[in-house]
Amino acid sequence: MKKLLTLSIALVATGIMMAQNGKSIPSIKVKTLDGKTIDISQLKNNGKPIVISFWATWCIPCIKEMDVLSELIQEYDDKVSVILINTDDPGKVSKVKSFVNSKKYLKGDIYHIVMDYNQKLSRRFNAQPIPLSFIVDNNNIVYRKRGFIPGDEHIFKKELDAIFNK
Repeated sequence: MKKLLTLSIALVATGIMMAQNGKSIPSIKVKTLDGKTIDISQLKNNGKPIVISFWATWCIPCIKEMDVLSELIQEYDDKVSVILINTDDPGKVSKVKSFVNSKKYLKGDIYHIVMDYNQKLSRRFNAQPIPLSFIVDNNNIVYRKRGFIPGDEHIFKKELDAIFNK
């Protein structure tokens, strides 16, 4: 009973919550790190699950979450895509680029880092405080959580495995 109460308090404290099925990724223009403007809905991974996370370079829990997500996603090869939505100020692009390069996160077709300069996505998803993360399957949000504590990667894994095992 004590463990259940502790788990319940931890879940409430980190803001873990399930999203209603049917909520989809909007069509909103964002900038990539190399300055290109794209529609975030173009980053779909051919029907594969997507992990989306709002983050900033100054946010320690965000960085910890991105580190474990990077490791976790490698286990799935190219079966899962990641979209990291940076919420730093527009003048911080060089800082964000430097940070991302120092971390050596995956790059290419499955790992996308975009800037939310105009805060349209942040407002749309009520993304403050960060980190705020989603798992999207077939363009529907199937899992949503706010905050990060060590061990959350196991929840992400469980949710992704459930998608692949249905």
